[in-house]
Amino acid sequence: MIHWLRIGRAALGIGVAFVLVSCGVPGDAGSDAGPRSEQPAPTAAQSASGETAGAELAAKVSQQDLVAALAQIETLTLDASGSRGPGSAGYPATAGWIENQLVATGFYDVYRQDFTIQIPHPGDSQLTDAGGRVINQAPLGFSPGTPDEGITGVLVAATDGHGCRAADWPSEVAGQIGIAERGGCSFADMNRAASQAGAAMMIVTNDRSGGLYGTLGGLRDGFIPATGVTSSEGNRLRTAMAAGEVQLSFTFAQNIESHPTYNLFAETKSGDAANVVMAGAHLDSVPEGPGINDNGSGSAILLTTALQMASGQPPVNKVRYAWWSGEELGLLGSAHWVNTMVDSDPQTIQQIAAYLNADMVASPNGVIGVYDGDGSDFPDETLPAGSGEVEQLFTGRFDSLSQPWVPIRMGGSSDHASFINSGVPTGGLFTGAGDLKTHDEQAVFGGTAGQPYDPNYHQAADGLANVNQDFLGINGKASAYAIGHLAWDTSIVNGSGSGNSGVPAKASSFGYAAAV
Repeated sequence: MIHWLRIGRAALGIGVAFVLVSCGVPGDAGSDAGPRSEQPAPTAAQSASGETAGAELAAKVSQQDLVAALAQIETLTLDASGSRGPGSAGYPATAGWIENQLVATGFYDVYRQDFTIQIPHPGDSQLTDAGGRVINQAPLGFSPGTPDEGITGVLVAATDGHGCRAADWPSEVAGQIGIAERGGCSFADMNRAASQAGAAMMIVTNDRSGGLYGTLGGLRDGFIPATGVTSSEGNRLRTAMAAGEVQLSFTFAQNIESHPTYNLFAETKSGDAANVVMAGAHLDSVPEGPGINDNGSGSAILLTTALQMASGQPPVNKVRYAWWSGEELGLLGSAHWVNTMVDSDPQTIQQIAAYLNADMVASPNGVIGVYDGDGSDFPDETLPAGSGEVEQLFTGRFDSLSQPWVPIRMGGSSDHASFINSGVPTGGLFTGAGDLKTHDEQAVFGGTAGQPYDPNYHQAADGLANVNQDFLGINGKASAYAIGHLAWDTSIVNGSGSGNSGVPAKASSFGYAAAV
């Protein structure tokens, strides 16, 4: 989990008020897919089928098995490298163990999606004019570095101002320094166009106040060094260009660290392939520790549920489990999978009936939190139709067991963000990260007010000794119930239809790294 989005109103029936503190990622919660057409309510027979299947699967998932799976994840992580961070031996060790268990069932098609995590380590940079004036600038993320001697050239402006196509650059830019204003296309498209026109490097000027801190989104063949300057500096340079030739020099040291990794999938060999239930959890951790709550806990829940499902009857709907890599660096693995499907097989996205996320579900000082899918507690969020019904699967189950719960903002801080962006009904559970527990929360869930939900968040002490095993059991059974229910009956989400998710759309990972 990248960061914690605070809890909203009280658990049903306990009359406690909570304060909202939002730190969501702008634009990550919406979808341009539009609402689904209203679906007919599920029949009594359908509801009974889903309820029975969900309850049976939940009964098979024991706290003892969940803790055992989590203990093995910790052992493998510590024995390998101490973490499951980028480039560590811990990730393939744990992913391989999960993979072998799933293959052994014979119940699943198990496969990997390979990709590479790129982490830039920018060094010193300097932009100067012919008179020696140092110009304030910031290299774009993933910009290639320059030769040791730097790049010197004459400023040449894009003919249309933005330079989004090679044709928007005059021939004079060849071997020189292109300059264009932000806007009209992505920084990557702008860079690619300038490169195709022959520019040696480019400068992007901001179109608003403040510095420009953009990114090319990853290191690609054909990119040229690029840096950004403020709008006022851009105006100053253009004024100088109007008076005559402007020569600049740029030096930049860049090192890109690349780490091969993979997402792991297990999908049932049987079930309706046009109506897929998908559940995901990120398996990677931060480099600082073994990541047992974050997110060995969600990974253990998925594995235990998948193994127990394999011991029963084949489901009506295909179920796809996903263990994501690169979440801690900016939701890289899940975004990479969604983007790959959007490019090569968008129907795969449309055939997902619902996506369930499990991330940090055993915080030692946490709460039982359910993502607010219907917007009743966080009305400023626009979520895919059907997300409220996913929420009801969890809350209805908790209510039937007299288990207190609280709604939490969906936001975009975990792997569900890419699915929301493509209009897939989404939900899940979360017990909290680094924010402080309130006295009202303590009254309901115990623990210590004024202390973080997880005092070991992103630290070396995030180990098995510091997880809430009761919360792991509660959330493990609830997740199994929701997965089992939807595996046999998705009508609560999409009526009598199949899949029927929104318009597949490219996901934007965020952070300082990239997946390629």
